[in-house]
Amino acid sequence: MERSFICGISIIVYMMSKNTLNLYLVIPAVASLIPLLPRGYHTWGYVIAIVVCALVFTASRKIDFFLWQRAVAAASLSIIAISVYSIAAGEVYRTSPGQLASEGAIIVSLIYIFDAFYKTIHIAADEKFKAAEAKRPSCQLSMMAFVTVSLLIINGLGLSFLIWMAITFIALWTLVCTDVGMALFVTAAGGLNAALMGQEQWEIMATAMLGILAASYVKVHGFVFVTAVFAVVCWFAGGLENSAAAEIDKYYLIIPALAFVPLYWKFGSAMRSAINIFAWRNEAADEAEGNYIEGVLKDKISQISDISELYSTYLDSRAMLANQFNITRQIMEDIRWQISRQGRKAARKESYKFNVNIAVSQCAASGAINGDCCGWQDIGDGRVVMVVSDGMGKGKKAAAESLMVTRTMISLLKTGVTVDLALKMMNTIMLMKEDEDSYATLDMVTVDKVTGRAKFYKIGAAPTLIRRKSNVEEVKLSAVPLGIVNGLKVRYVETTLKKDDWIIMMSDGVSDSGGKIRETAADIRSQDPQTMSDLIMNRAADSYIGRERDDLTVMVARIV
Repeated sequence: MERSFICGISIIVYMMSKNTLNLYLVIPAVASLIPLLPRGYHTWGYVIAIVVCALVFTASRKIDFFLWQRAVAAASLSIIAISVYSIAAGEVYRTSPGQLASEGAIIVSLIYIFDAFYKTIHIAADEKFKAAEAKRPSCQLSMMAFVTVSLLIINGLGLSFLIWMAITFIALWTLVCTDVGMALFVTAAGGLNAALMGQEQWEIMATAMLGILAASYVKVHGFVFVTAVFAVVCWFAGGLENSAAAEIDKYYLIIPALAFVPLYWKFGSAMRSAINIFAWRNEAADEAEGNYIEGVLKDKISQISDISELYSTYLDSRAMLANQFNITRQIMEDIRWQISRQGRKAARKESYKFNVNIAVSQCAASGAINGDCCGWQDIGDGRVVMVVSDGMGKGKKAAAESLMVTRTMISLLKTGVTVDLALKMMNTIMLMKEDEDSYATLDMVTVDKVTGRAKFYKIGAAPTLIRRKSNVEEVKLSAVPLGIVNGLKVRYVETTLKKDDWIIMMSDGVSDSGGKIRETAADIRSQDPQTMSDLIMNRAADSYIGRERDDLTVMVARIV
C-alpha cells in the first residue's frame, strides 16, 4: 500500500498473537523499508514503529489481549512512535494528523482482516479447529480478507497494474460460484483496496458492477453466458466515455473475463471449492447433514412399514390403519427423496418441454349449487393433476361429497402419496360415511410436463376425450364409484401427448346429454381452452331443453 510498514506492522502484531517466535517477521518488514530510507523522515519513523510494536508485544506476551486491544494498541504505538520521531527530527510541520489517523485505522482494519483470513483457512483445513479458539468470521469479512490478501500479494510483487484485472476475475468467480450480492460486495471491497494502493479508478468499479448485475440475469444458463454478457455490457458501458483512459479501462475488464472462461472450464470444481471456503458455502457439510437426515428418515420409514404390514393382515375396519400408515410412510419417503435430490443438486430450476393450459365451465342443474367439483394443481416433479368428481344426487350434499373427494385427492398427491394408495384411502373414507346410499365418482388425469406422458384414472366416471388435430379419441374405464365396495382395484390408461393436443374431461351430465359432444369437440377451431369448454358446455346445456337437466362440468386442457 505504498507505505509497506502498514502491512508489515499489522501482520507482525497479529502473528505474534499466535506465537511469539513470529518476531522474526520484523526482519523482512524492516528490510522492505531499506530502499525507501533516502525518501525522507517518515521511513525512519516507520522502522521505529515496527521495532517498538514488536518489543512491546514481546514483553507483554504473557498478557492475554483481546483482538481489538491488540489492534488499537498497535495503531496507537505506531502513531506515537512516528510523532516522537518527527519531534526529535524537527519535522513536526511535515506531519499530517489526518495521515497518521488514517494509517492507524488501516492497521486496525488489516489486523482484523488477517485474523479473518487465518481463521477461515484453519477452519477449512482442520475440522478440529474449534469455535472456542476462533469464532468463525462472517462470510462478508472472510471474502473481504480473501480479496485484500490477494491484492496485497499482487501489489507486493510489483504488479499493481494487474489489480483491477484481479478484482474483475474474483468478482466473476464469486458471481458464478455464489450469488450476485456477494459478487457486488467483492467488487466494492476490491475497489476500496485498489484506492488505498494508488489505483483509484471508480469508473472501472461502477462499470464492473453494472456488468455483474447484467450477468446475474443469465446465471442459470451457465458461466459462459455470464462471462459473455459481462464482457459485452462492460465494453459498451466503457465506450460511453470518449477518451483514451476509458479505452484502456475497458481492457481491465474484458481481459480477465476472457481468461475466466478457459480457467473455469478446466478447473471449475477446484475454483468452486476454493471460493466456498471464504463464502462459507460448505457443500460437503450440507451433503453430510443431508445424508444424516436421509438416514434417519429411512430408518423411521422402515419401522412404519413394519406396522403397516401388521395391520394389512386384518379383514375388518382395522385394515384402514394400514392405509394410514402407508400414507405416512410415503410422505416420509417423498421427503427423503427430496433431500437426496437436493444433495445431488438436481433441485436446480426445472426446464419443462410442455405446459398445460386449463379452463373450466360449469352449470348447476338448478339453483346456484353444482353437485360436481373439479380442480387442478402442480403436484411436483413436473406433474399436473386434474380432477373431476360428481357427488351422488344434486345440491349441497352432492357438492360436499365431490368437494371432499377433489380436495383430498389433490392434497394427498401433492404430499407425495402415490395415486394407487391415495385412491384406496379415498375409497375407505367414503365407505365410512353414515349414509349408505352416498357415493362419488372420480375422474383424474396426471400429465408429466417433461415427457408428455398422461395417465387417466376413472372410478365410475364419464369418458374423457383426447383431441389430436381433428381426430377425437375416447378414454373409458369401467369401475364402480368411490364408497360402494371395499377393495378398490386401481386401473389406468396411459398415452403420450404432444403439443396442441387437447384433454376434455366432463361429468356424466355432459356425456349423457345427447349433444354430440365428441363431434362438437372436433369441430371447434379456437385455440383458447376457455372458449372450448364454454362451447361444449353450451352444446350440452342446449340438449336438455324440455327435460330435466343434470349438473354439468367441463374441464379442458391444452398441451402447449
